[in-house]
Amino acid sequence: MRVLVTGGSGYIGTRLLEALATRPDVEEILDVDVRPPRAPIPKVRHVARSVADDLRAVFTERPIDLVMHLAWVLDPLHDAARQRHVCIDGTQRVLEGCAAGGVRHLLFVSSATAYGAHPAHDHLLREDEPLREEFHFQYSAEKREAEGLCRRFADERPGMLLQVARPCVVGGPNVSNFIFRSMEKPVVPRPLGTDPEVQLVHEDDVAAALVAIVASRLPGAFNVAADGTLRLSEIARRMNARLLSVPWPLLRALAAAAWHVRLRAVTEAPPGYLYFVRYPWLVSNRRLREEVGFRFRFTADQVLGEYMAARPSRAAA
Repeated sequence: MRVLVTGGSGYIGTRLLEALATRPDVEEILDVDVRPPRAPIPKVRHVARSVADDLRAVFTERPIDLVMHLAWVLDPLHDAARQRHVCIDGTQRVLEGCAAGGVRHLLFVSSATAYGAHPAHDHLLREDEPLREEFHFQYSAEKREAEGLCRRFADERPGMLLQVARPCVVGGPNVSNFIFRSMEKPVVPRPLGTDPEVQLVHEDDVAAALVAIVASRLPGAFNVAADGTLRLSEIARRMNARLLSVPWPLLRALAAAAWHVRLRAVTEAPPGYLYFVRYPWLVSNRRLREEVGFRFRFTADQVLGEYMAARPSRAAA
């Protein structure tokens, strides 16, 4: 089996390449990424290319049995057009490559944020529930949009196997993203009257879950979230940060102003991200556990522990 992975040089992608390389049924893995892997990995051939480029020649060089599309911009860019070019145009280029190469199996790594943040989300969200139009920031809205592109592509091709993974917040020793950095600041603002539950999943569990999903050959979406949750107040306490409760209109206005002037000490995300602090978006991992038979190695509490162990200076006194 030949596998093409986009974005394989990131912290999740690296774990995925390593997991795929151990499988005896995998002959070659193409890592399509602007960066090379951090270290050589058996069976992996790096293709230095942006997903926003025309990729059809890569897809038609030799038959590809499976495409795993991870390449994305996680940390928000102030250049929204550039971010969209990588994420949405990049997804289009991957689908064009799949069409040119006759690929019959595609896994798209989406996000649990694709469900949107909404006050009606008062329960664990299942994969068959709607991806709401409210409330989003660019990252989550484009994950939702890209899922639609992939579904339409698959619907037009009978026999095409489309799988979608929707991880929650990913943590672990190698993770560095705006979500965790926002919780490392000395003061962490939150909407007044809220103390949301937070789901986490370990980077190694995400990679293992992706391999298990493609091996199952079950169609559709799969939530990827470890067992258990942590309150934002507990995360802040363990990261030696102080929570500051702010009335919602004032918090959103302050976040918008800080984002506009690029005041990273206050925020690294547009104000729409605050909806995911204000409203719940917890997901059920039942399908992954019961239908795929996947078992998480790490609970949410252990994920935070692994993250903190790699950054001892952040631990609470």
